[in-house]
Amino acid sequence: RFQETRLPGRVIALGIAKMSLVHANIAAYAAPRAHAGRRTSTSRTRSPAPKYDVALRKARGTVVPRAVVDPAAVVPALNSKHDEFAVLEATPNDTYVDVVFKDGASFRFHALWLRDACSDANHVVADAGERILSMLPVNTGCDADLRAASCEIDETGGRLIVTWTNHEIPSTFGAKSLRAFADVVAEPLVIGSEIPPLAASETEWLDPFTGYPDAPGQSPSQIDYYKNEDGVVFPSYDHDAVVRDPKLKLDVMRDLMRAGAVIIDDVPENEVDSSTLHAFVDDVLGGMQKDPCRDERNWKIVKKADASSISYDPEKRLNNHTDQSVPPWGGTPALVLIMHYQKGSGCNTLVDGFKVAEDIRATDPEAFEMLTTYGSNQTRDFVSSRKDTTQALNASLCVHKREPIIQLDDAGNIVRIQYNEVFRTPLELPFDVFPKWYAAYTKWVRMLHDTKYEVEVDMQAGKMLIFHNWRTLHGRAGGKASKDRTLIGGTVTREAFFSRATELLEETAGYDMRVTGTKVK
Repeated sequence: RFQETRLPGRVIALGIAKMSLVHANIAAYAAPRAHAGRRTSTSRTRSPAPKYDVALRKARGTVVPRAVVDPAAVVPALNSKHDEFAVLEATPNDTYVDVVFKDGASFRFHALWLRDACSDANHVVADAGERILSMLPVNTGCDADLRAASCEIDETGGRLIVTWTNHEIPSTFGAKSLRAFADVVAEPLVIGSEIPPLAASETEWLDPFTGYPDAPGQSPSQIDYYKNEDGVVFPSYDHDAVVRDPKLKLDVMRDLMRAGAVIIDDVPENEVDSSTLHAFVDDVLGGMQKDPCRDERNWKIVKKADASSISYDPEKRLNNHTDQSVPPWGGTPALVLIMHYQKGSGCNTLVDGFKVAEDIRATDPEAFEMLTTYGSNQTRDFVSSRKDTTQALNASLCVHKREPIIQLDDAGNIVRIQYNEVFRTPLELPFDVFPKWYAAYTKWVRMLHDTKYEVEVDMQAGKMLIFHNWRTLHGRAGGKASKDRTLIGGTVTREAFFSRATELLEETAGYDMRVTGTKVK
């Protein structure tokens, strides 16, 4: 039986009993040393006596052997590789594999790590995104003593093919992904300044939204803070242009996280249903969060006489808040909120919660400590709070939360703001803490509604307003809405947003969405 794995410019037939790998582009790798022209490296059970260099000592006091393959010896091959992260050499070395990349970096990988990490068609079902369980290292006799039998590089340097001593099926690795992981999982063989640093990743803006436990807050360098007194113009995009262009979709997502809000203009008219809204959110932002108490994913707000809920009475001012501060599954609030003016007009208010929080940190550290340390109690009844809706509710749910209004990562960067005054309940604060916390809370609320910070955004039919719900608080200016104002919208979870962003990065820039994370660049 044979299985074919297609590589650039050729096909490698993989046999169960024997595999023959075609050697190509040998001349390009000619270099002044004995094995420089080889395209296949074979395993050795023991490394030759390593040369040591005191300059290569690590902080922990150990001595690292020099690279088995010296990057300088393959300089003639540099110009033959079109990809800056191409693999130049790969050599089995006991229970390791030493790899030299075109950017000059040289690393030692555990053979077992490589075998375990392999995600080619022999080890992962691409359509399902699932590991083939029969090929797991633990199910194929692979352990800490695993050794590579040989390494071969395709003619572009974009693929590394490793065969193993204990079975016939090889493992194929993409050079760019392997280089991305190297800084995290491999032992550098060229230490310190000799390793060219990787350029700042174009995916770093997504790091705060990976969902990993160590996901950082947004770095100030990734944020354009805004205040009303400075004059604010949010990025705006044409609806149809965004829908047509995957790169513009990514631009919308990046701008949303950097600026805190984005406006979509010239939205096609649709007063009948929410299909226009859903099509845009599904295609650009990853899809709308399903509400647990109704069939529709979106909410709908229409003015109602004598409304009990302030949300349905646009004559009243609605204080600035974040949505889903008490999320239906007790997890993280939605990352993105989008509202579409289906009919009529109105005036929404936006505030940069990160900017307000940073100003409190700078001017009143004790207040900042109160708001980042102690939780604010909130309770939401998802049925009662929608008493005035025109939508049918089919389930009941009441959720209780107690989270700090300002939430930080371990480095002190702000992760999110979580605040909704209408659902606040009696505070569970210690007797001696309450006066200090309440003074800080009062400052927070007053700053949120100060014209120094609060921005008014006029909206009308044909516009969508999208904002970063972990950062931008939104409200409504009272008495500025038309009688026919019809507003539909909803929320997008972090998971949906991050997933869509990585799909678009893979589509537009060739990124491997499986290696986008907080450590791997």
